[in-house]
This record gives sequence, structure tokens and C-alpha cells, in this order.
Amino acid sequence: MKFRFAPMNKQFAQVIVESWKYESEYSLHDYSNEAEHLLDSASWGTGLFAALDENGELVGELTIEFFDEQGNYLEYDDYSEDKVNQAEMWIGFGLKPELTGRGLGAGFVSACIEFAIREHRYRGKYVRLGVPAFNQRAIKVYERLGFVEFNREWGEIEGRKFEAVQMMKPL
Repeated sequence: MKFRFAPMNKQFAQVIVESWKYESEYSLHDYSNEAEHLLDSASWGTGLFAALDENGELVGELTIEFFDEQGNYLEYDDYSEDKVNQAEMWIGFGLKPELTGRGLGAGFVSACIEFAIREHRYRGKYVRLGVPAFNQRAIKVYERLGFVEFNREWGEIEGRKFEAVQMMKPL
């Protein structure tokens, strides 16, 4: 499957929030937990993108964020090329639930990384991501793509605590 990216919009965001539900422990990734983020139009086309297939169908989402050396989050309206290239790029993404577990992960993640770098003219040394430790399926994909673990910490979403693995990939 080939992926292309378009700025997130209200229609795409509502579909994701209202209907993308994952099974069992993966329900931690349900986008109803991320409604505020997805519906924040300030991020659309800067830090939040819809992933579309060859037919223009919504198949995923991509979040791009930057943090400075002190760990402070750059605001979306502050994504100038100079500031972005003095920061660390973190990406988050998700495939439509019906598409998970079908061998699309590596191609999707690679397309997300390539788009994020190109979109923001990022020249940093690494791209980083976080993933719940229980999501071994995703971790294996990331490792095949050259990501390595550099930290673990505890997170919480909707009252559910989980161990998060932080990974980075040299560019």
C-alpha cells in the first residue's frame, strides 16, 4: 500500500475519534482517548496529518512534535525551520484498526518518517517515538526499521497505567 499525507481536518478527525476502536489491551490506543488532540485545528497541517491510501481513503494518522534541549514542547505555530532543527523530532502514528496485523506497519512507519522529515526540513540526528511495552508487535516493527530503546517510563491514559518504551532511530 502506498501512503500519502494531507493536513488533518474535522471530517477525518471525527471519523478517527468516533470509530477507530482497537481490541483487548490495544484499546489503550483508542482515539477517543485523544479526541482533544485530534480535534485541535491549530495542529492540522503542522503537527497532525491524515494518512491516505492510493484511493484517498483515510487509513492512518501521523503526529509530529518537537522538543527543545530542555524537554520543552515547541508550539505548532513555532515550527520554524531554525527551531525545528535545534529540537528533537518525536512522531506518533496509528493505522486504522482493520489494517493492523496485516504486514503494513513497516511501510507505514517508513512513510511517516520520510514525510515528517521532508515536511519540516528536519536535519536532526534522530527521530524518536514512544510505545507501550506490551505492544511487542509494534516494537518488533520499529526494531526492524533501526529504532533502539533508550528509555522506559510509566505513563497513564484514562486511568490506565502502562510502561512506555522510548525508542530512537538514527537518521
